Amino acid sequence: MTGFIGRAMLASVFIKSGLDHLQNPEPIVRAARGAEIPQPELAVKINSGVMVGAGTLLALGLAPRLTTTALAVGLVPTTVIGHPFWDKEGKERQHQQTHFMKNLALFGALLALGSRRK
Repeated sequence: MTGFIGRAMLASVFIKSGLDHLQNPEPIVRAARGAEIPQPELAVKINSGVMVGAGTLLALGLAPRLTTTALAVGLVPTTVIGHPFWDKEGKERQHQQTHFMKNLALFGALLALGSRRK
């Protein structure tokens, strides 16, 4: 039971973010465009869809290695592009660094969960 609860809690971050980005893609598209990601609108849609789909499968405990890998891979550009604390100063730097570190923790949780044997 605790495995389901833990997976659901971890997955909820990705499902919510994916849905938010699908409903309001423009800020994320702007960031992707600024990072010179090819076809930023399509990239955001794909990444958002992966977050929702893989997050849902993860919550249900289906294909855990595949879903954790997909979410971890998508988290790398999201973290680097979305939270460049090294380009900021003051409170904005702290804010972005906190989100960067939170994403590192999520990445670690995905690695740990994906490497578990059933």
